[in-house]
Amino acid sequence: MMQGWWNRARAALAAIVLLGWPVAAWAAAPCDEADPFGPAETTRITLGPADFVDEVGDELRTFIATDSLGRVDLAVVSSRPGGIVRGITAVPDVSRFSPRHGELLKGIAVTVSLASKGRPAAVTVQLRQVCAKYFRNSFLYY
Repeated sequence: MMQGWWNRARAALAAIVLLGWPVAAWAAAPCDEADPFGPAETTRITLGPADFVDEVGDELRTFIATDSLGRVDLAVVSSRPGGIVRGITAVPDVSRFSPRHGELLKGIAVTVSLASKGRPAAVTVQLRQVCAKYFRNSFLYY
């Protein structure tokens, strides 16, 4: 009786492994960054006074490490003061801020041009990137 139970349990385990194998193989497949309709992740970030690139205060920049060079979609969620955003770009890029130290971070370079200079500004954007594994707002500027 005990051996019959053990044989059924082994057969059930083998069936689970065999049926689950294609799913496990598919889940481990690499993401195709060139497919604009591939799986994507979304996040929101806020750029503020710490992201100004010069004393004039008319441009905010940051680099979001994502470990992907897939397509990027961008939307402005809010801005303070309202209407201050003159232009905005978010492009896939590779950070080479310190290439001598082996830095090759894949991610998104974000640039926000402001209509007014020298004012405290904050701009919240929503980013969506194909094959993004994580979103880490860095100190890297371009």
